[in-house]
Amino acid sequence: MSDFEGKPRVIIEYKNKKNSSGKVVDGVIHLAISSRLDQQEREKHIERLTNKLLDKMSWARNYRFEDQQGVVRTDEDLWQLAQTINRAYYNFPLENAVFHRQHSTWGTCSRQTGQIYVSHRLMGAALDLLWYVVTHEICHLEEPSHNNRFWQLVSKACPNYQDCRKRLKAFGLQ
Repeated sequence: MSDFEGKPRVIIEYKNKKNSSGKVVDGVIHLAISSRLDQQEREKHIERLTNKLLDKMSWARNYRFEDQQGVVRTDEDLWQLAQTINRAYYNFPLENAVFHRQHSTWGTCSRQTGQIYVSHRLMGAALDLLWYVVTHEICHLEEPSHNNRFWQLVSKACPNYQDCRKRLKAFGLQ
């Protein structure tokens, strides 16, 4: 799946849609680039999305998350995840992310301090669920309400957020 330099293969599809998007499947980057863009904008989208996904893959490899089953069990690991998401997608004022004893919610944040708190019950959870919860809280640093703008922000870093929400609800919360 990867070439001799350790870089993953990139598959590009041009689709008649407003926005471009990307995902990683089995170590291969799949990009869906808007065919409505001119060639120069397409190249910018390809470069930006590829770099974001390479960052995500690199981080996952460093923390052995290739299989999407995370071992984020420490505050340091959680902080690294939060920084990766924020740097790649948002650059909001984020100061720290830690696990915290929370029984009635999966995560909270303080817009005043830039601090994110994730429920201790998610230690070692699947990476995509942690990715969603951390993304959700990062987006609250910019948008406090669960309005359309908020969900658009969430979908930038977590396009499968609706599936993650359903899975979290299955655990009986939110």
